[in-house]
Amino acid sequence: MVMVDVGEYGQMSMDGFVKNVLDTAKTVIRKDWDMVFIVDGSEGCGKSVFTMQCARYCDPTFCLERVVFTPKEFRQAIINAQPYQAVVYDEAYTGLSSRATMSLINRTLISMLAEIRQKNLFVFVVMPCFFDLDKYVALWRSRGLFHAYVGKNFERGFVAFYNSDKKKFLYINGKKFYSYGKPIANFIGRFTNKYVVDDKKYKEKKKDSLIAREKGRDEKQVKAEFQDLLFERLQAEDIKLKNTEKIKILNISERSYYRKLKKYQDGD
Repeated sequence: MVMVDVGEYGQMSMDGFVKNVLDTAKTVIRKDWDMVFIVDGSEGCGKSVFTMQCARYCDPTFCLERVVFTPKEFRQAIINAQPYQAVVYDEAYTGLSSRATMSLINRTLISMLAEIRQKNLFVFVVMPCFFDLDKYVALWRSRGLFHAYVGKNFERGFVAFYNSDKKKFLYINGKKFYSYGKPIANFIGRFTNKYVVDDKKYKEKKKDSLIAREKGRDEKQVKAEFQDLLFERLQAEDIKLKNTEKIKILNISERSYYRKLKKYQDGD
Protein backbone atom coordinates (compact mmCIF):
# COMPACT_ATOMS: atom_id res chain seq x y z
CA MET A 1 0.00 0.00 0.00
CA VAL A 2 1.18 3.53 -0.79
CA MET A 3 -0.03 6.83 0.59
CA VAL A 4 -1.73 9.22 -1.83
CA ASP A 5 -3.10 12.71 -1.31
CA VAL A 6 -6.90 13.26 -1.43
CA GLY A 7 -7.01 16.99 -0.86
CA GLU A 8 -9.19 18.18 2.00
CA TYR A 9 -9.56 14.58 3.20
CA GLY A 10 -5.84 14.25 3.83
CA GLN A 11 -4.14 11.08 2.69
CA MET A 12 -5.27 7.53 2.11
CA SER A 13 -3.67 4.16 1.54
CA MET A 14 -3.93 2.85 -2.02
CA ASP A 15 -2.87 -0.53 -3.31
CA GLY A 16 0.20 -0.20 -5.51
CA PHE A 17 -1.29 -2.32 -8.29
CA VAL A 18 -4.48 -0.24 -8.31
CA LYS A 19 -2.40 2.94 -8.39
CA ASN A 20 -0.45 1.65 -11.40
CA VAL A 21 -3.68 1.00 -13.32
CA LEU A 22 -4.99 4.48 -12.54
CA ASP A 23 -1.65 6.13 -13.30
CA THR A 24 -1.73 4.52 -16.74
CA ALA A 25 -5.32 5.71 -17.24
CA LYS A 26 -4.34 9.27 -16.24
CA THR A 27 -1.57 9.24 -18.86
CA VAL A 28 -3.54 7.61 -21.68
CA ILE A 29 -6.61 9.81 -21.31
CA ARG A 30 -4.46 12.81 -22.27
CA LYS A 31 -3.96 11.19 -25.68
CA ASP A 32 -7.62 11.87 -26.57
CA TRP A 33 -9.16 8.76 -24.98
CA ASP A 34 -11.87 8.20 -22.40
CA MET A 35 -11.61 5.88 -19.42
CA VAL A 36 -14.71 3.87 -18.52
CA PHE A 37 -14.20 1.42 -15.67
CA ILE A 38 -16.71 -1.03 -14.25
CA VAL A 39 -16.74 -1.72 -10.51
CA ASP A 40 -18.94 -4.56 -9.31
CA GLY A 41 -19.45 -6.62 -6.19
CA SER A 42 -22.06 -7.80 -3.72
CA GLU A 43 -24.03 -5.42 -1.54
CA GLY A 44 -22.02 -4.12 1.41
CA CYS A 45 -18.58 -5.13 0.09
CA GLY A 46 -17.36 -1.53 -0.05
CA LYS A 47 -17.34 -1.08 -3.83
CA SER A 48 -18.78 2.45 -3.71
CA VAL A 49 -16.12 3.66 -1.27
CA PHE A 50 -13.39 2.08 -3.39
CA THR A 51 -14.80 3.63 -6.56
CA MET A 52 -14.88 7.12 -5.12
CA GLN A 53 -11.27 6.68 -4.01
CA CYS A 54 -10.29 5.83 -7.59
CA ALA A 55 -12.27 8.77 -8.96
CA ARG A 56 -10.65 11.20 -6.53
CA TYR A 57 -7.18 9.92 -7.36
CA CYS A 58 -7.81 10.34 -11.10
CA ASP A 59 -9.50 13.71 -10.66
CA PRO A 60 -8.48 16.00 -7.75
CA THR A 61 -11.65 18.08 -8.34
CA PHE A 62 -13.94 15.07 -7.85
CA CYS A 63 -16.80 15.82 -5.47
CA LEU A 64 -20.20 14.55 -4.34
CA GLU A 65 -21.96 16.41 -7.16
CA ARG A 66 -20.44 13.93 -9.60
CA VAL A 67 -21.66 10.89 -7.69
CA VAL A 68 -25.00 10.12 -9.33
CA PHE A 69 -27.69 7.50 -8.85
CA THR A 70 -30.16 7.92 -11.70
CA PRO A 71 -29.98 8.03 -15.51
CA LYS A 72 -31.13 11.66 -15.47
CA GLU A 73 -28.42 12.65 -12.99
CA PHE A 74 -25.83 10.71 -14.97
CA ARG A 75 -26.69 12.48 -18.22
CA GLN A 76 -26.54 15.87 -16.54
CA ALA A 77 -23.23 15.11 -14.82
CA ILE A 78 -21.66 14.04 -18.14
CA ILE A 79 -22.95 17.15 -19.90
CA ASN A 80 -21.67 19.45 -17.14
CA ALA A 81 -18.29 17.72 -16.64
CA GLN A 82 -15.10 19.32 -17.86
CA PRO A 83 -12.41 17.35 -19.75
CA TYR A 84 -10.50 14.83 -17.60
CA GLN A 85 -12.98 14.98 -14.75
CA ALA A 86 -14.43 11.87 -13.09
CA VAL A 87 -18.09 10.83 -12.76
CA VAL A 88 -19.29 7.93 -10.61
CA TYR A 89 -22.55 6.29 -11.69
CA ASP A 90 -23.44 4.52 -8.46
CA GLU A 91 -26.61 2.73 -9.59
CA ALA A 92 -27.83 0.71 -6.60
CA TYR A 93 -30.76 -1.49 -7.52
CA THR A 94 -32.37 -4.49 -5.95
CA GLY A 95 -35.57 -6.48 -6.02
CA LEU A 96 -37.92 -7.57 -8.75
CA SER A 97 -37.36 -4.48 -10.87
CA SER A 98 -33.61 -5.04 -11.17
CA ARG A 99 -33.87 -6.43 -14.72
CA ALA A 100 -35.78 -3.38 -15.96
CA THR A 101 -33.40 -1.06 -14.11
CA MET A 102 -30.37 -2.76 -15.61
CA SER A 103 -31.85 -2.31 -19.07
CA LEU A 104 -32.21 1.40 -18.34
CA ILE A 105 -28.59 1.60 -17.13
CA ASN A 106 -27.36 -0.03 -20.33
CA ARG A 107 -29.39 2.30 -22.55
CA THR A 108 -28.18 5.35 -20.64
CA LEU A 109 -24.55 4.31 -20.85
CA ILE A 110 -24.68 3.59 -24.57
CA SER A 111 -26.45 6.86 -25.31
CA MET A 112 -23.79 8.88 -23.44
CA LEU A 113 -20.66 7.12 -24.71
CA ALA A 114 -20.07 9.64 -27.49
CA GLU A 115 -20.20 12.52 -25.03
CA ILE A 116 -17.89 10.66 -22.63
CA ARG A 117 -15.45 10.06 -25.47
CA GLN A 118 -15.55 13.65 -26.72
CA LYS A 119 -14.82 15.08 -23.27
CA ASN A 120 -12.14 12.53 -22.33
CA LEU A 121 -13.79 11.65 -19.02
CA PHE A 122 -13.11 9.11 -16.30
CA VAL A 123 -16.39 7.27 -15.75
CA PHE A 124 -16.80 4.63 -13.06
CA VAL A 125 -19.96 2.52 -13.21
CA VAL A 126 -20.84 0.79 -9.93
CA MET A 127 -23.12 -2.23 -10.17
CA PRO A 128 -23.79 -5.58 -8.48
CA CYS A 129 -22.69 -7.79 -11.37
CA PHE A 130 -20.51 -7.22 -14.44
CA PHE A 131 -22.32 -9.95 -16.38
CA ASP A 132 -25.54 -7.90 -16.47
CA LEU A 133 -23.80 -5.16 -18.42
CA ASP A 134 -24.54 -4.66 -22.11
CA LYS A 135 -22.16 -6.73 -24.24
CA TYR A 136 -20.89 -3.73 -26.22
CA VAL A 137 -19.97 -1.79 -23.08
CA ALA A 138 -18.59 -4.84 -21.27
CA LEU A 139 -16.38 -6.06 -24.10
CA TRP A 140 -15.42 -3.02 -26.13
CA ARG A 141 -16.02 0.29 -24.36
CA SER A 142 -14.88 -0.32 -20.79
CA ARG A 143 -11.16 -0.28 -20.06
CA GLY A 144 -11.20 -2.64 -17.12
CA LEU A 145 -13.18 -4.32 -14.36
CA PHE A 146 -12.60 -3.94 -10.63
CA HIS A 147 -14.40 -6.77 -8.84
CA ALA A 148 -14.76 -5.96 -5.12
CA TYR A 149 -15.46 -8.86 -2.80
CA VAL A 150 -15.47 -9.99 0.82
CA GLY A 151 -12.71 -12.25 2.15
CA LYS A 152 -12.71 -14.78 4.94
CA ASN A 153 -14.75 -13.96 8.03
CA PHE A 154 -16.61 -11.29 6.00
CA GLU A 155 -13.56 -9.05 5.82
CA ARG A 156 -14.10 -6.17 3.40
CA GLY A 157 -11.44 -4.51 1.30
CA PHE A 158 -10.51 -6.99 -1.44
CA VAL A 159 -10.57 -6.18 -5.15
CA ALA A 160 -9.62 -8.19 -8.25
CA PHE A 161 -8.72 -6.38 -11.47
CA TYR A 162 -9.32 -7.63 -15.01
CA ASN A 163 -7.79 -5.61 -17.82
CA SER A 164 -9.41 -5.06 -21.21
CA ASP A 165 -8.42 -8.44 -22.64
CA LYS A 166 -9.12 -10.51 -19.52
CA LYS A 167 -12.54 -9.01 -18.90
CA LYS A 168 -13.57 -10.02 -22.43
CA PHE A 169 -12.72 -13.63 -21.71
CA LEU A 170 -14.33 -13.34 -18.29
CA TYR A 171 -17.59 -12.08 -19.81
CA ILE A 172 -17.64 -14.84 -22.43
CA ASN A 173 -16.58 -17.68 -20.10
CA GLY A 174 -18.30 -16.59 -16.91
CA LYS A 175 -21.66 -15.18 -18.00
CA LYS A 176 -23.46 -18.52 -18.13
CA PHE A 177 -22.80 -19.33 -14.46
CA TYR A 178 -21.91 -15.82 -13.24
CA SER A 179 -18.45 -17.10 -12.35
CA TYR A 180 -15.32 -14.97 -11.87
CA GLY A 181 -13.01 -17.99 -11.88
CA LYS A 182 -11.66 -17.87 -15.45
CA PRO A 183 -9.48 -16.22 -16.44
CA ILE A 184 -7.43 -15.45 -13.35
CA ALA A 185 -7.44 -11.74 -12.50
CA ASN A 186 -4.44 -9.58 -13.35
CA PHE A 187 -3.99 -8.97 -9.63
CA ILE A 188 -5.71 -9.04 -6.26
CA GLY A 189 -5.52 -5.76 -4.37
CA ARG A 190 -6.70 -4.24 -1.12
CA PHE A 191 -8.49 -1.04 -0.19
CA THR A 192 -9.48 0.74 3.01
CA ASN A 193 -12.78 2.17 4.22
CA LYS A 194 -11.71 5.77 3.55
CA TYR A 195 -14.34 8.20 2.29
CA VAL A 196 -13.11 10.95 -0.03
CA VAL A 197 -16.45 12.80 0.05
CA ASP A 198 -18.60 13.75 3.01
CA ASP A 199 -19.85 10.31 4.08
CA LYS A 200 -22.99 11.62 5.80
CA LYS A 201 -24.03 13.67 2.76
CA TYR A 202 -23.23 10.73 0.46
CA LYS A 203 -25.40 8.34 2.46
CA GLU A 204 -28.20 10.91 2.64
CA LYS A 205 -28.06 11.48 -1.13
CA LYS A 206 -28.13 7.74 -1.77
CA LYS A 207 -31.04 7.22 0.63
CA ASP A 208 -33.05 10.04 -0.97
CA SER A 209 -32.47 8.50 -4.39
CA LEU A 210 -33.65 5.08 -3.24
CA ILE A 211 -36.74 6.56 -1.58
CA ALA A 212 -37.61 8.49 -4.75
CA ARG A 213 -37.15 5.35 -6.81
CA GLU A 214 -39.38 3.30 -4.52
CA LYS A 215 -42.03 5.99 -4.73
CA GLY A 216 -41.80 5.88 -8.52
CA ARG A 217 -42.19 2.10 -8.43
CA ASP A 218 -45.27 2.37 -6.23
CA GLU A 219 -46.88 4.87 -8.60
CA LYS A 220 -46.15 2.68 -11.62
CA GLN A 221 -47.48 -0.38 -9.82
CA VAL A 222 -50.72 1.38 -8.88
CA LYS A 223 -51.15 2.59 -12.46
CA ALA A 224 -50.54 -0.91 -13.84
CA GLU A 225 -53.02 -2.48 -11.42
CA PHE A 226 -55.66 0.13 -12.27
CA GLN A 227 -55.13 -0.49 -15.98
CA ASP A 228 -55.55 -4.25 -15.50
CA LEU A 229 -58.80 -3.74 -13.59
CA LEU A 230 -60.11 -1.36 -16.22
CA PHE A 231 -59.17 -3.81 -18.97
CA GLU A 232 -61.09 -6.64 -17.28
CA ARG A 233 -64.11 -4.40 -16.77
CA LEU A 234 -64.10 -3.45 -20.45
CA GLN A 235 -64.28 -7.13 -21.40
CA ALA A 236 -67.52 -7.64 -19.48
CA GLU A 237 -70.53 -8.72 -21.56
CA ASP A 238 -72.50 -5.58 -20.73
CA ILE A 239 -69.80 -3.31 -22.20
CA LYS A 240 -70.81 -2.88 -25.83
CA LEU A 241 -67.67 -1.28 -27.23
CA LYS A 242 -65.42 -2.14 -30.14
CA ASN A 243 -61.82 -3.10 -29.48
CA THR A 244 -60.64 0.11 -31.14
CA GLU A 245 -62.69 2.10 -28.62
CA LYS A 246 -61.36 0.09 -25.69
CA ILE A 247 -57.79 0.74 -26.86
CA LYS A 248 -58.44 4.48 -26.79
CA ILE A 249 -59.91 4.29 -23.29
CA LEU A 250 -56.95 2.28 -21.99
CA ASN A 251 -54.47 4.53 -23.85
CA ILE A 252 -52.25 1.61 -24.83
CA SER A 253 -50.93 0.33 -28.14
CA GLU A 254 -52.87 -2.16 -30.24
CA ARG A 255 -50.10 -4.68 -29.74
CA SER A 256 -50.31 -4.40 -25.94
CA TYR A 257 -54.07 -4.55 -26.00
CA TYR A 258 -54.31 -7.71 -28.11
CA ARG A 259 -51.58 -9.37 -26.06
CA LYS A 260 -53.61 -8.68 -22.92
CA LEU A 261 -56.77 -9.86 -24.68
CA LYS A 262 -55.20 -13.18 -25.65
CA LYS A 263 -54.06 -13.81 -22.08
CA TYR A 264 -57.50 -12.86 -20.80
CA GLN A 265 -59.23 -15.21 -23.23
CA ASP A 266 -56.79 -18.01 -22.44
CA GLY A 267 -57.53 -17.57 -18.76
CA ASP A 268 -53.95 -16.55 -17.81
